[in-house]
Amino acid sequence: MSNELTEIQKLRISSYTDMAKMIRALKKRFGEEVYEIVSKQNGEKALNDWKNIAKNIEDKSIMGLIKCLWQPLKEEGWDYEIEETEKGVQMKCTRCGLYDLAKYCGITEEAYYMFCKNDPYITEGFNPKIGLKMTKTLMQGHDCCDHFYSWRGV
Repeated sequence: MSNELTEIQKLRISSYTDMAKMIRALKKRFGEEVYEIVSKQNGEKALNDWKNIAKNIEDKSIMGLIKCLWQPLKEEGWDYEIEETEKGVQMKCTRCGLYDLAKYCGITEEAYYMFCKNDPYITEGFNPKIGLKMTKTLMQGHDCCDHFYSWRGV
């Protein structure tokens, strides 16, 4: 992150840090289950949000999802590669704005549950016929996030 933060970045930092502090306090009091509650709650919101977004999108294919979800992120400085295979589409994200912000704030553990765990819900909301497999995330200390999109049951 640059030394000069935009007003939007400052607002995000404040909001995400406050949420992470609350999650930490709840985890301290109630244990690891708090992470699953947070990810389920955020995931259900993402599911509904993406169902609404998908209503206005004609192309409900895997590439339609990537265009709708990922393309705007590239414009925000995210770095990723797309590889189409016969079984689906492999994404490899090596720079994520959410990770950069979470790392800057020292909240990567909480941010994984706040953001990364939403990805399957986003996919399902966009098109329930698309499946998502993730085995690595930047938030968890890996070298990249690997999203593999495929058609369910194919």
